[in-house]
Amino acid sequence: MDVVSAGNRVVLTALDPRDLETLARWDEDADVTRFAGRRFAGLATALQWWRQVRSDARHVVLAIRTRDGRVIGDVELVHIDWLRGEAELRIRIGEPRFRSRGYGREAVEAAAAYAARRGLRRLYLRVDVRNEPAIRCYLRAGFRKSGRLKAGHRPAAGVADLYLMERILAMATASGEGVSVKFR
Repeated sequence: MDVVSAGNRVVLTALDPRDLETLARWDEDADVTRFAGRRFAGLATALQWWRQVRSDARHVVLAIRTRDGRVIGDVELVHIDWLRGEAELRIRIGEPRFRSRGYGREAVEAAAAYAARRGLRRLYLRVDVRNEPAIRCYLRAGFRKSGRLKAGHRPAAGVADLYLMERILAMATASGEGVSVKFR
């Protein structure tokens, strides 16, 4: 298990194909899919997705694990723009007993540290305005609201506005200290 970033209680590692069954199982959990939607139509779809992600330089997916190696969630950097130094962050904590207990915030912070080490300067995300636990998590992890995306005049059932949130990442210096720089 090669750790790419860590918090006090969580580590981020490369996603292993053995983890896909767990990710596919989370798609059966209404609490996971309420805001994130369904990702897979079964294990075969999950494997196909994993193969595609591995070959895409603009997409990184990492497993969120407890210190003892249990997979409790996943985090993705998508739409990575290496020239602009930015990416969209997506995260989910799939295991119910680890939700709303700070594991998501630790994983977001570990993902931000990982992204900064890879040369990214900005992370952004979209979150349903009704998803108050996630919004609190992102604010505690250093994100700020930067806009609101309207659902439209005739939203479909269950469709709501989204907050656009962003976090400017600290760039590492030669001494290893972080320097926060805002790029526009």
